[in-house]
Amino acid sequence: MIIKLILVLLLGWTGFSLIKRFKVSNSNRSSQKGAGQKMVACVICDTHVPESDVVIKNGKNYCSKEHAE
Repeated sequence: MIIKLILVLLLGWTGFSLIKRFKVSNSNRSSQKGAGQKMVACVICDTHVPESDVVIKNGKNYCSKEHAE
C-alpha cells in the first residue's frame, strides 16, 4: 500500500517537472524571435535604436523627433 503511494507521488512529481521544463523552453523560444531586429545609428548622436523606432527625415535616420528637427 505505501509503495503504491510513493510510486504515485513520484510519477506526479516527474510529470510536473516535465511540464514545467517544457513551458520554460517554449517561453525562451518565443522571446528569442523578436531579438533579431536591425539597429540603426542616429546621425546626430550616434545612438543605436531599433529600425522600427527610428525617425526618418530627408533620408537620414534619427533617434528622436527632437534630433530630426
